[in-house]
Amino acid sequence: MHAQPPAEPEEITLPLPRGGVLDVTATAAPQAGTVRYAVHTRHLRGVLLVHPHTVADELIPAGVRVSFGDGESPVRPYRPRPDEPVVHRVRVHGTATCLAPDRLPDPRSVLVEAVVLGEHHATRRVPDRTADLLEEAVLAVLQHWQARDDRNDLMLAVARRAAPTAVRVTRAALATAEADLRAVRERLRLSQDHLMRLEELAATPPPPPNPPAGVTRLAYTDEHGQALGTALVRESAVNQPPGTVTYRIDGSRLTGSVVVGPYPYSTEPVPPGVSVQYGTGGAADRSDEPVVNGIRLRGGWDHASTTPVTPSSPPTLPRPSRADPTATKPVPAATNHRWWAVVRALGARYTQRPDIALLRLAAARARAADRSHAERQAIAKLRNEQDNLAHTVAALRERLDDAAALLR
Repeated sequence: MHAQPPAEPEEITLPLPRGGVLDVTATAAPQAGTVRYAVHTRHLRGVLLVHPHTVADELIPAGVRVSFGDGESPVRPYRPRPDEPVVHRVRVHGTATCLAPDRLPDPRSVLVEAVVLGEHHATRRVPDRTADLLEEAVLAVLQHWQARDDRNDLMLAVARRAAPTAVRVTRAALATAEADLRAVRERLRLSQDHLMRLEELAATPPPPPNPPAGVTRLAYTDEHGQALGTALVRESAVNQPPGTVTYRIDGSRLTGSVVVGPYPYSTEPVPPGVSVQYGTGGAADRSDEPVVNGIRLRGGWDHASTTPVTPSSPPTLPRPSRADPTATKPVPAATNHRWWAVVRALGARYTQRPDIALLRLAAARARAADRSHAERQAIAKLRNEQDNLAHTVAALRERLDDAAALLR
């Protein structure tokens, strides 16, 4: 595309709002979309460079901006430009912006941001008399620009110059929005599947799991598989609460109970994983907490992963605390390691039960009502997110088409 030369200068006279006239030499640059107004009247001389201005993210600029002095946009702070207006012997630096040209000649539609530049990046306020005359000149020039026959062509020229960037940015935004929409739709599908499964679980009670087993011996090892000891284990309760097994342990320097069940915070309809509670009962009335090496322990362990628990894995667990509220010393490392070995062995025993699937189903049915409520809330939120993203995608596709059309 060959560069278009500037249009011939046009000598015009514009009335000032408060009386008097402004002599102007107006020169349009059609390819750049700008009009250079060289203005002069008594007490005012300089250049007002007028160009369309993008208000939000529209492709065709909706506003108009006046740069004081010649040069490329934007006007830089503290950096003077050639031929800046000199008003009442005061040189003025800055811009004026009109976001709603259809409101002209209302002076409230124009925001003049002007300063007087000093040395060492200092600025000072424009004197009132200077500001008043400058604002009159800006308003007169903007009214003329708004009435120009070539105004739409100038706005289109600016839009075409910005079109390649608009196409690139919009394509990237569209790709992101489409990926987000696909992800939300997949999450919505999963939530709907979960809800259907939860409703099935609530309607179909599973068969009862096996009754409590008698006393057996439990061998426990460290994280390297080296034997640490054995203890007698008795199942004191099964499926109370649903899905759990309560183990009573007695061994050398070791006694107490733990409750083992599925991971309680899973979003899956049938919870996987393992959760171990030290002691029986609720948080406020915990009893029979394990005593290891003479120290009563408090705490628990949640294993959300589907990675199997083995007597030696995972190698470390959350450190328990002392049940004695007056104790300040941490639990010794040797006690931690012995207890972790016992917890791993019990977790592995629980997951290897022949009725583990029935226990997980019992836990799933017990929480089905609460999980169904949570899934319905999630589905409503996802549907709203899906609708918003679909609207965004449609708008971006339309914008991309419009921006691409400007390149033709």
